[in-house]
Amino acid sequence: MEHPLLFLSIILDALGLPAHGGQSVLAQALAPHMQYSYLAMGICVVLALLATRQLEMIPKGVQNLMEMFVKWVEDFIDEQTHDKRKTLIILPTMATFMLYILVGNYMGLIPGFMSPTANLNVTLGCTAISIALYHILGIRFHGFGYIKHFMGPIPWMAPMMFPIEIFSHIGRILSLSIRLFGNMVSKEILLGLLFMLAGPYLAPLPIMFLGVLVCLLQAFIFFVLSIVYSVEAMAEGH
Repeated sequence: MEHPLLFLSIILDALGLPAHGGQSVLAQALAPHMQYSYLAMGICVVLALLATRQLEMIPKGVQNLMEMFVKWVEDFIDEQTHDKRKTLIILPTMATFMLYILVGNYMGLIPGFMSPTANLNVTLGCTAISIALYHILGIRFHGFGYIKHFMGPIPWMAPMMFPIEIFSHIGRILSLSIRLFGNMVSKEILLGLLFMLAGPYLAPLPIMFLGVLVCLLQAFIFFVLSIVYSVEAMAEGH
């Protein structure tokens, strides 16, 4: 669901650019969910630049916040991998997932903005990266032996387990993308309905407070599942 008033769309309209989607490549690249996806990516880049432009031994300000965030992500992944090498391999991607999805989710709580993660194309894009990453890691760590992860624990069960595992991995695509998309779009719909039916002041506040928790929880779930899938792919099959 898109807000009836989107600041970036108004700016693009004033510049004579297609701001509401369409069939052309430019119109699709400048669709509302893409506008706010670019903005979320830009915010992540600016935070990284602010945190690293003047590094200090005793961090403060944005550097301190970003170091705390990265350290928390690293420690969390360490608890799953118990292997510093594996942790450092997936740390950049997982930290980026968490930061981008958090920024994108919370963006929808600001009037005139929307959550890019409330569009299925965006969540499918993030999911495609996550799924591709863990399969690449599986092949990197096990070579062609990675196929054993799809065969089950007992050799004679392999013909039955292989299609089950394939469907399970397809289900991960739906699970990661639709869960995040569904929760974000439902928040947008509820806020839109409350603004329309009950006014713009006190009535939407309970949903906005709930939205704050949902935004954090859904970013964390995507982050955790991506880590779990990657760790499974790197682990030795049993």
